[in-house]
Parts: sequence; structure tokens; C-alpha cells
Amino acid sequence: MFNSTKGSMKSCRYQWVLIFWMLLLFHASAAVRYVNLNNSSPASPYTSWATAATNIQNAIDAATDGDQILVTNGVYQTGGRVVYGSLTNRVVINKAVTVQSVNGPSVTIILGNPVEGNSAVRCVYMTNNATLSGFTLTNGTTRSSGDALEEQSGGGAWCESMNAILTNCIIAGNMATFSGGWA
Repeated sequence: MFNSTKGSMKSCRYQWVLIFWMLLLFHASAAVRYVNLNNSSPASPYTSWATAATNIQNAIDAATDGDQILVTNGVYQTGGRVVYGSLTNRVVINKAVTVQSVNGPSVTIILGNPVEGNSAVRCVYMTNNATLSGFTLTNGTTRSSGDALEEQSGGGAWCESMNAILTNCIIAGNMATFSGGWA
């Protein structure tokens, strides 16, 4: 009987070791991607400061769920993508990633386009389980037509659900036609 217990203990120990390594490998698959507006040689997949993307969207596009995207100082005011209808979003966080500024909202800014209507640009769209940390979101606005919630609301940020996280952000100087000028 003693040998049987000993064998059972070894089997249990192997299971715990296997679980530990599986968790470690799963966690190790998350990558850090970098964004530097002034980088002269960006190269996908943007996994170092030397190859950093020059806009936030490119780094998000190269990322997978669980990745972290570090963004250095700058005013990010180019590019855009439509998620719903015809409203352009300056940054679309359409994956469960964390987008974080290196030095905080006073020096890392996402700038929309404050012209209400067809030229409007919302600062940020965020999907479920996405996180945005340490940015100023300003001059974002919405369309004056289209879907009231998806195209006319949330000039600064529009979150797919309450599972999107905005933290350590300044959201100011945004407007919306229908609801939620800031978010």
C-alpha cells in the first residue's frame, strides 16, 4: 500500500509541474510592442524601441490578445479607422491589449478632429477587455448623422462595454452630437 501512495504522489507532482509549465508558456506568449512618433526606422512587429511603430494603430494591428503596447511622448494625430458606419476613430483598440503611455497624459496625446459631421474623428474606440492608460484624449468629436450610439456618441472614447478600462487618462475638449462628449 505504501508504494501505491508513493506512485500517486509522483503522479500528482508531475501534474503540478506540467500545469506550471503550461501556465508559464501561456504567459510568455504575450509580447511588448513599442510606439515612438519620431522613430526613423519602424519595422513590424515593433518589439523594441529601435523598431518602434510611428503610430499607435500599427502596433495594435501587429499585437495579439494579452500584449502590451508602450507609447512614448508625442501628439498622435494621424491615421484613423472606421469601426461602425462612417465615423473615423484615430485609434481602434480592437483586441484585448493594454495600450500604455510611458510618461503619462501630460506628454502623450491622442488628438481627434473637432469638426462635427463627415470630417469628425473620435479619439479612441475600445473593445471588450482593452485597456488604455496614461493618455490625454482631446479634440475628438462624432458625426451629426448615422447611428445615435455608435456614430454620434463618445467623442473622446467609445467603449464596447464596461469591460474596457480607461485609467490615468485626461479626457477634455471633446464633443458629441447625441451623448457622451468625453466617453
